[in-house]
Amino acid sequence: MPNSRSVTPGAAPAAIPFFRSPFCNDPEVTGRITRACADVLRSGVYVLGPQVRAFEASMSALLGAREVVAVNSGSDALCLALAALGVGTLGGGSADDEVVLPAYTFVACAEAVLAAGARPVFVDCDASGFLPSLEAHQAARGVRTRAVLAVGLFGDASALPALAAYCREQGLWLVEDIAQCLGASCTAPDGTARLAGTWGDAAAMSFYPTKTLGAVGDAGAMAFADARHARQARLLRNHGHEANEHLCLGRNSRMDELQAALLQIALETFPLALARRRQIASRYLAAWAALPRLTLPQDHEGHAWNYFVVTLESGGQRDALADALAREGVATRIYYSAPLHHHRALAPLHDGRALPRSEHLAQCSLALPLYPALNDGEIDRIIDVLPGALDQAMWAAATIAGSAPLR
Repeated sequence: MPNSRSVTPGAAPAAIPFFRSPFCNDPEVTGRITRACADVLRSGVYVLGPQVRAFEASMSALLGAREVVAVNSGSDALCLALAALGVGTLGGGSADDEVVLPAYTFVACAEAVLAAGARPVFVDCDASGFLPSLEAHQAARGVRTRAVLAVGLFGDASALPALAAYCREQGLWLVEDIAQCLGASCTAPDGTARLAGTWGDAAAMSFYPTKTLGAVGDAGAMAFADARHARQARLLRNHGHEANEHLCLGRNSRMDELQAALLQIALETFPLALARRRQIASRYLAAWAALPRLTLPQDHEGHAWNYFVVTLESGGQRDALADALAREGVATRIYYSAPLHHHRALAPLHDGRALPRSEHLAQCSLALPLYPALNDGEIDRIIDVLPGALDQAMWAAATIAGSAPLR
C-alpha cells in the first residue's frame, strides 16, 4: 500500500525485494501483456469499454454471480460502495451516519467513510490477532451506526461469518474491504465455505500491484448482493450519468481498458498464485514455530496471505529485526506505522477510547516478503537467515535499553 514505509534506509539494495510483480519475470506473460496493450490501443476505446465489461463478468463469476462494478481504485471502491448503500451524504444519507471500522488498517478506509459523507468510528483489534472481535463491534455501535466496514487485513477473512450474522440481526449494512483478502474463504455456520466478498451487502476490492490480484497501477472494483445497489454504483462512478442525463452527483471513477485487459490475464493464474502464497506461508509457519519472542500470524483456514506479518514485543525489537534482515539482503515493510486514530488528520474524529492493541501492533509488527514471484532459493534464504537476524535484534534492542549482558 502506498503509505507503508520501507524500513531499510541506508541499506544496500535488497537482494530479495519486498515485492516483485509476476508480470516482471515470465517472458510468455510479458508477450501476452504486450499484445493485449496493443489490441487496446488499436481499438480506440480506452475507458469503460469491452475489456472492462469482460473483467466485470469474470470477477462476477469468481464471486458467486454478485454484480461487479469496476472503478479506478480501491479507495473509490470503498467510498462508492458505502454511497451506493445510501450511507452518508454522497449516497443520500445523513452526515450523522456512522461506520464502524478497525483502527489498525490503511488510511483509505477512514478516508472513504469521510468522502461518502459519513463518520468513522474506530475499534480495536482482538488481543490474539490483527482483526477486531465481534464484541468490539458490538461495543462501538451507537444509535447512528449504519454500517460495518470489515477489513480482511493481510488476507485473513475469518471474522466475516460472525460479523455477517450480527449485521443481519441488527439491520446494519456490511461492507467487506477485501483489498488484501481476495481469494480468501471462511466457513459458514452450516459448514459451507464461502469466499470473501460474498458475505456482506457490498465488497470493495483494490488491484494495487501488491494485492493478491494486482494490476500495473491503480484499479478497483465493487461487488453487490443487490443489483439495485450495483446500478447506483455505476451511476456514481461516472458523474451520475445515464442516457444523456445526470441522475445524481457522483465522481470520475472509471476503470481504463488497459488495466482491465491486464487484470484479465492475471485472473487466469490467480488460483495458482493463491496456492503459491499459501505454500510459502506454510513453510514460514513451520520453520519458525519454535522461535522465541516472535509472534507469527494466525493460520486461519482459507487465509489468502497477502502479507506475512510478524509481531515482536517492542518497537525497538521490531526495528532491530528489520535492520538485521536488511543486512542479510532481505527487505521488509511496516504495515502500519500508526493506528488511524493517531494520525493528525483523523485524531479529532476519535472519541478518546483507548485502543491499546492497535497501538501495540503499529509499533511492533513487521511484514516479511511473501508473493508468488519468490523463488524457492529466496524462500530458503529468508527462512535460514531469520533466526540469526532475530538473535541480533534481541541483542541490539536490549543494548539500547541498557539490559544486554556483557559478552
